[in-house]
Amino acid sequence: MKKIKKLVILLLVCTAFSCDENVDPILYDNVNGQTGISFLTSFTSVIVPEDGITVTVPVQITTVSTSERSFNVSVNEEASTGSSADYVVGDLIIPANEYEGTVSVTFDNFDNLEDLATFNLVLELALEDGIASYNNGSTTLSYLKKVLCNDLTLVLNEDAYADERNWEITDSSGNIVVQCSDYDDCPSGEPSGSVAPAQYTYNFNLPDGDYTFTIYDSYGDGMSDGNIVGNYRLSCSVIVHAQGSGDFGGSESTMFTVNE
Repeated sequence: MKKIKKLVILLLVCTAFSCDENVDPILYDNVNGQTGISFLTSFTSVIVPEDGITVTVPVQITTVSTSERSFNVSVNEEASTGSSADYVVGDLIIPANEYEGTVSVTFDNFDNLEDLATFNLVLELALEDGIASYNNGSTTLSYLKKVLCNDLTLVLNEDAYADERNWEITDSSGNIVVQCSDYDDCPSGEPSGSVAPAQYTYNFNLPDGDYTFTIYDSYGDGMSDGNIVGNYRLSCSVIVHAQGSGDFGGSESTMFTVNE
């Protein structure tokens, strides 16, 4: 049924815009065209050690320049929690001749952070006239004081097509250490109910180290079936390693660290 809907939409688009092979294509100008900027991730989990930490949030821009460019990033104070003394936010820097750059954020307030409490820092693009944001105009950094935890829990709140879901966790060398593919080779976990949509909860242990969590949808429309938009959350105690809405398309990846 989903494939039929997609085909109908395609036919409607072709009818409306005459899908004519003789129509001149629109040429994209990556130098003088519209400049758009987007954060490449909507969520970053930060564990603050005693000596502090600096994290970089990746960004992408639609035009290229022969010189380095910098843009301002603002803090959404209403959406953020914690104290402004917890962090220092740098400028958004795009190196010369590049389409990607970073925003550096330093967390250096370990002694004043409450134990087992999670705080959110919400950053937004503060752009001048003529420059627009697209996709992710904001990003959230969830930070907390370092706590040791190796027993992780993954919760998937599914749409009506949970059978399209695959996920895996890889280590720093790219080796798969935990996976769930078509309900085979999955860690312990059962759905909360037999009628879709269901909540699936998986529990497993990971040694200290760096990892990447990737969630896939075989159809390419994420955990979204047109009526239900699901979500996922990978956590360990109060630490949130990865989370996201179900409208991620074909896949979404988040890097995280366990106890290091």
